Amino acid sequence: MTVDYALIGKRIKETRKSKRITQEMLAEMLDISVSYISRVERGIVKISLETLVKTASALDMPPSYFLDGIYTKTSDYLDDDLAEITKHFSAGKMRLLTEIAKNIREY
Repeated sequence: MTVDYALIGKRIKETRKSKRITQEMLAEMLDISVSYISRVERGIVKISLETLVKTASALDMPPSYFLDGIYTKTSDYLDDDLAEITKHFSAGKMRLLTEIAKNIREY
């Protein structure tokens, strides 16, 4: 079981933006660099529990919001990614993708 740090970062970014907080503002609140915030939001670095708790507090959210469903074993952790990737697929491409997925499942 692995932690989906990209999902944690995505939730941080979405929450930050919904509260109209810039990366610069959040970095200042947390006394960390803007580049670190950027890397966390992109899932490039593994945010520490301490920094996650501080971030949650700064964003006025419970830490559990950022942690719920972050393990790759959950069934829906890729739904948003797949929707984004396939949103402009033609019907033919969707059929092809479905066939590939069926073959992978049977493998």
